[in-house]
Amino acid sequence: MSGDRTNKSRYGLRNYPDPEMKEDTPANEVELTAEQHGDRSISMDMIREAMKDAMTSFHTEIKKDLENFRSEICEEMKKQTGELATEMSQKLHDTNIRVSAVEERIQQVEDSMAESERWDIGVKNTLVQLLQSQRALQDKVSDLEGRARRNNIRLYGVPEGSEGTSMVAFIDNLIKSELGGDAPMDRNLGIERAHRALGPKPPASAPPRSIIVRFLSFSIKETILHAAWKKTVRIQGKQVYFDHDYALEVQKRRKEYIPIKRALKEKGIRFQTPLTKMRVFYTSGSVLYDSAIQAAEDLRKRGMDVDRVPVTARSNLTTEETLAQLLPWETQTTRRAGFQESIREKLKVFRREGNETE
Repeated sequence: MSGDRTNKSRYGLRNYPDPEMKEDTPANEVELTAEQHGDRSISMDMIREAMKDAMTSFHTEIKKDLENFRSEICEEMKKQTGELATEMSQKLHDTNIRVSAVEERIQQVEDSMAESERWDIGVKNTLVQLLQSQRALQDKVSDLEGRARRNNIRLYGVPEGSEGTSMVAFIDNLIKSELGGDAPMDRNLGIERAHRALGPKPPASAPPRSIIVRFLSFSIKETILHAAWKKTVRIQGKQVYFDHDYALEVQKRRKEYIPIKRALKEKGIRFQTPLTKMRVFYTSGSVLYDSAIQAAEDLRKRGMDVDRVPVTARSNLTTEETLAQLLPWETQTTRRAGFQESIREKLKVFRREGNETE
């Protein structure tokens, strides 16, 4: 009750309790009991005036409180905004420092890569010279090896074990019996040695090893070889083939022509394979090819179906073509340059956005 009295005295109703309103009370006057207010009456105008003063005072206090609250909110927002701006500025500063460090590291990497590329160019030039020297040496070795084998004949298709205990006697008897008739065949053939190709004995289902025969006389060797090419020689029902004993590198190059020979035989076109080249006799004239790849490309242009040339044909590539296969880092260098350029663009955009934010 004390609280009610305080509020009422604050609004001009001190020592006057709230009047009890009745349905039959006149509109302009309120009568109070004598026990409560000592036969005193309060008009409605007085009450309205008191309430008006109280509401005015209440509005003033509310307005003052709102202004104080607004001032405190503004101060707090300014404080928070300042702290946020300081924090953002510090973060942007730290970010710029990191970006600068990254740019410095990228610059160091670019300098290192430029030095590495200069070194790569030197290595490339050196490697070109080494490849050229290696090819020249390989050609010389193949030539020397071929000259050392000039008096040799290689026989293919002779069944394993058919030579008996003496390979020299077997070959001498084979040549005289199968290729007899020429003068050199009737006398001593001058066989220096004869043996199977080095390597383990193959299984029965595999092709037999070739036989290498060396003669003392080159002329006798040529006579026997040309006579063997003119007729068919068979042993135990299997055909035997006579050919030169080529160097290993030459043998690999000659094997590359196998798909081409197959296509020419199907068309009935005559050809020759002198060492590592091929001469084809077309109706329009003969054509000499230096490599199997060259021959295959020309045959395809002429409408012939030629199988893929073996991978060993890569040895026929020029120095530039071989170098392009051995030096793939040229393509990698191009890709690396594009990657560096994209990194630079991203860093520029990042720094531009950071400056706009500041």
